[in-house]
Amino acid sequence: MKEWFLSSDLMVIEGLPGSTAGISKKARKENWKSRKAKGSSRAIEYHISSFDEETINQLREYYGNTADVTPIKGNASSMLKVSDIEMYPIPVYNVYAACGFGRTVDSEYQLRMEFLPSQRLKKFNLDVESARIISCHGDSMEDTLSDGDEVLVDIREQEHPVKNGVYVIRIGQNVFIKRLKYNIIAESYDVISDNKSEYDPFTLTANQLEDFAVIGKVVTTVMKAVF
Repeated sequence: MKEWFLSSDLMVIEGLPGSTAGISKKARKENWKSRKAKGSSRAIEYHISSFDEETINQLREYYGNTADVTPIKGNASSMLKVSDIEMYPIPVYNVYAACGFGRTVDSEYQLRMEFLPSQRLKKFNLDVESARIISCHGDSMEDTLSDGDEVLVDIREQEHPVKNGVYVIRIGQNVFIKRLKYNIIAESYDVISDNKSEYDPFTLTANQLEDFAVIGKVVTTVMKAVF
């Protein structure tokens, strides 16, 4: 069995984070033995001695004596295959959607890529074209979402009115993550925070909807903040 593992190797292991950022955070916290991966100036490998017996058994089950981590060319040129699991690259953007008061976004750019298992994306009918990852800022969506959570967003155009749910929305230049509930009689949206003790709901009337846009639907967390 091999001794060194990339983050993409470890993301499929039960009990370990499902993102490269989560793996890096856990590795720093637990002081895993690491080194720079061969042939890469940035990638980090982690030694098998860093893991407990249960994790090692899972690694042995997944990879046996050899590791099959192979780049796959095709529609997603950066797709990886980890053993028999396909991993797709999902862009992570610098947008910090406010789970509280509005957060102005002057520019948006890609920070990095996170490789997510294809099965996880298919669960939400997503692919590399329709999925993006952004971060939450603030506490108004507690306990559903926490400050610092990274969330997977379905960016496909939503048919108006959108179904009740949690969305990334833009009101003017401000970006929020909020729960939307459409009022068919008033033709307006109730914009709701899950932390109701601290944040009151408000209503977007038909006239105000001119400055309103649904950027995407939040489908799940990618990395959950722990305090």
